[in-house]
Amino acid sequence: MEKKGTDMPNENIMLLSLLVGLSIAGFSTGEDQFVYTGFTSSNLTLDGGATVTPSGLLELTNGTVRQKGHGFHPSSLPFYESSGAVQSFSVSFVFAILSTYPESGHGLAFFIAPNKNLSGSVSGQHYLLGWSFGINNPAPPIDITKLPEIPHLGQKAQSKALKITLPITILVLLLAASITIFLFMRRNLRYAELREDWEDEYGPHRFSYKDLFDATGGFRDDNLLGTGGFGMVYKGILPVSRLNVAVKRVSHDSKQGIKEFIAEIVSIGHLQHRNLVPLLGYCRRRGELLLVYDYMHNGSLDKYLYSKEGKPTLDWIQRFRIIKGVASGLLYLHEECEKVIIHRDIKASNVLIDNEINGRIGDFGLAKLYDHGTDPEATHVVGTIGYLAPELARTSRANPLTDVFAFGIFILEVTCGQRPIKQNTEGIQVMLVDWVLEHWHKGSLTDAVDIKIQGEYDIDEACLALKLGLLCSHPFTRARPNMRQVMQYLNKEMPIPELTPNINFSMLALMQNDELIMHCPSEIGFGTISTISGGR
Repeated sequence: MEKKGTDMPNENIMLLSLLVGLSIAGFSTGEDQFVYTGFTSSNLTLDGGATVTPSGLLELTNGTVRQKGHGFHPSSLPFYESSGAVQSFSVSFVFAILSTYPESGHGLAFFIAPNKNLSGSVSGQHYLLGWSFGINNPAPPIDITKLPEIPHLGQKAQSKALKITLPITILVLLLAASITIFLFMRRNLRYAELREDWEDEYGPHRFSYKDLFDATGGFRDDNLLGTGGFGMVYKGILPVSRLNVAVKRVSHDSKQGIKEFIAEIVSIGHLQHRNLVPLLGYCRRRGELLLVYDYMHNGSLDKYLYSKEGKPTLDWIQRFRIIKGVASGLLYLHEECEKVIIHRDIKASNVLIDNEINGRIGDFGLAKLYDHGTDPEATHVVGTIGYLAPELARTSRANPLTDVFAFGIFILEVTCGQRPIKQNTEGIQVMLVDWVLEHWHKGSLTDAVDIKIQGEYDIDEACLALKLGLLCSHPFTRARPNMRQVMQYLNKEMPIPELTPNINFSMLALMQNDELIMHCPSEIGFGTISTISGGR
């Protein structure tokens, strides 16, 4: 009999024994010999975990920890002759040990004992497949072809476990795969962009939506810098460069003109001037454009003019420097760039304040470009009510002088600390330009200066600013100066023309009406509006 493996610790030892007399099943060939090929019909005496399986195996143990089993021949056998001499015997049996441990396990023992009181156990499965015995004769041969089959180790346990765990495992895997696919699709939808081949040349100026989403914290409300008629602006920090940016989201539902628009945005991104907010780039999604600007920590000018959140009041020196800075920026856009650039939305909320309290023109989302020496094409009228030049209602053509008109309103806004459309003492809405003109007619022009300055200003500069604001916002385009002339007036290189006493802008309010702009007639009379003496 072959024994394989190593000993286990004592507390795990399980003795698997067969008592002589272990006549386990089957048929015998005589009183002094027997042979069994399987134990289906045996009448062995069994104890512990021993049992005969339906297939005919004598199962001494079934894998339970610390179990033992014995199979005893049902009757004793005579090993002594009548003379007292010990008789010889031979035995053979076929066995199988299916060990819990792949490299070790305990074995089987054939024994002769005077009683059946045995002990000891260890985890394992021990089987007898056959047994033959003979006294004074060789044990009869065992027919191996008739032996029962040995079960595979753990087959039943594994089968039961698989029946339970396999469906659960498959369900978990399917659920995990579904969640993964859902999250992947959700991520793709969240960060989806529109990108076309013609945009490849603008690669350095294109931001990924994911970067902008992460930079603004998912466009959280606490990062919202401001809301206007053309979109919302959010503060953000780019994830890699850690650069502070302002991201403006602009609706853009039509593909018409998008290629030209992106080209113009990228062209503006190349501009460098101390009075322009750098436009860093863009991102495009379905129905939406995102414009990325350098972030100005001090925010927009309107917060200083109108905010009740404790912003410090700008003194006159700061205001006049801001006016001159915006004028310098507009001159650069109109005359000093490769193409003429019309901003189309000059106003206090689109002027950002840098750390040195300089004014910088921002938000180029409505800007249009065209070649020098050519006429601009007619477009939709865009801008902000109160800053729109009246001729736009007739021509729909934005040009440098329409920017000059808006700049004139801007000068009055900064100098007076009043919005372009204000309420008078009777609660009636009036145009700021009409209100300033009224003061000029009464000879009280300095009374239009912002009272928050508390009289601490240069009277000549303030009057210059107010007169220049009226001149730039004249309803007749031919009466307005260009931005180079404006800079000459502001730098006092050239005297500003004096206003005539009978000048009247009362029709300007009509020209600013939304309904009129949407349904404007081909000809509009101005009533009594005189030009400013001196011309351009």
